[in-house]
Amino acid sequence: MRRLLVYGIALTMSISILGCNPSKDKIAGAENHIEEVDVDVENLEEVRNTVKEFGGKLQSVYLLAPENVLEESMKENYGGLVTSELIEKWLKEPENAPGRLVSSPWPDRIEILDIERVSESKYDVEGEIVEITSNEDEKDITRPIILTVEKTDENWIISDVVLGEYNE
Repeated sequence: MRRLLVYGIALTMSISILGCNPSKDKIAGAENHIEEVDVDVENLEEVRNTVKEFGGKLQSVYLLAPENVLEESMKENYGGLVTSELIEKWLKEPENAPGRLVSSPWPDRIEILDIERVSESKYDVEGEIVEITSNEDEKDITRPIILTVEKTDENWIISDVVLGEYNE
């Protein structure tokens, strides 16, 4: 009886061990997933950096400047970060463009709240434009922003922006 019990336990353990060995297909699938995750992490970092760099340029673009000054300022500050089509759209409708409206408060940065992968080369970034003043007692003003960031041949670039209403 005791010998039968020992053989039963040994057989159960052998079956368990054999069942735990992953097949070559499972290993290959896991390796592909790891590579995909590595690429996604790298892409996320590049998308995040693009949005942060863009957010740092907002205070340099005075939306109420004369048209020729605004155009030069947008191209100088947003060029390489935003598609030329988006800049052209903003030049036609500066009230729908992100940038600086008055001397105070001014846009300081974009705080990223969420990044969603739309495709392998496209991400939607939800965030807030944070506007500050020189008065430390005043509360920061935020404005929701959603940016679409796409991969081009050279780099990641913002192809669309949707601005929300100010939160105070």
